[in-house]
Amino acid sequence: MIDFFLEPFQFSFMTRALAGTAMIALLSAMIGTFVVLKGLAFIGDAIAHTSFSGLALALLVGMNLYVGALIFALLTAFGVTFLQRTAKMRSDTALAIMFTGAFSFGIILLAAMPNFAGDLTALLLGSVLGIRMQELYWIAGAVLVTAAILALVWDHLVYVSFDPVGAEAAGLPVTKIQLLLLSLIAGAIVVSIQAVGMILVVALLITPAATASIFTRRLVPMMIVAAGFGLLAVFVGLLLSYYLSAPPGATIVLVATLEFGIALAVSAGVRRLLWRTAMEVRET
Repeated sequence: MIDFFLEPFQFSFMTRALAGTAMIALLSAMIGTFVVLKGLAFIGDAIAHTSFSGLALALLVGMNLYVGALIFALLTAFGVTFLQRTAKMRSDTALAIMFTGAFSFGIILLAAMPNFAGDLTALLLGSVLGIRMQELYWIAGAVLVTAAILALVWDHLVYVSFDPVGAEAAGLPVTKIQLLLLSLIAGAIVVSIQAVGMILVVALLITPAATASIFTRRLVPMMIVAAGFGLLAVFVGLLLSYYLSAPPGATIVLVATLEFGIALAVSAGVRRLLWRTAMEVRET
């Protein structure tokens, strides 16, 4: 039985895929918890779309892909903060304007390349089984840097995230801390998107954290539970990909979505059971 679980990982490309996506799941859990609790899912999606344009530009001019994606991702973070503060525009409106324009720009850039369809597919769906050692180093570095930053500014970040008015009254640099959070989201997406694609990185950023939020709304426990769901989705998704000869990005996202559906059903069942028990106790 154990051979069933170990056989796929006798191949080095499967081992690298597991290591890379597992670290992305951990990184996504740290950042995705804030994304879900603050209702920033649309921001994560928008940054992924604008990062796509940065990747396209980097491919066209021959520059480092991470640099190109990071420039566009950070421009999105700064642009949203600027529009919210100066134009008093709702964040969803500002994001819709920015990411649709940037994504269209990326499509135009890719269309200028000979291998348009192949490049588009690779950027959207990624190449999980093609993760290289160099990308593993980038991802590992991003996990360590993100964890260190969160540890250093944890109290202020939590205060600003959930009580910005009170934090501003207390004299905290609210705008800078909000911008830091958006920059962390941007960094997590950029370091992951080249390896696993735009669709998978958004799914791993949001779905495991949303699943964890069904069971707890406390920040640290939610991060831990989200990491667990993310790691499980990665492992099971890669197994399904190997034995079904299916795209690994799609199977990982599917497993994460099924986890959310099962958690939702279990939570609803537990609530009904508790309600019936309470009613029976009251009648007796």
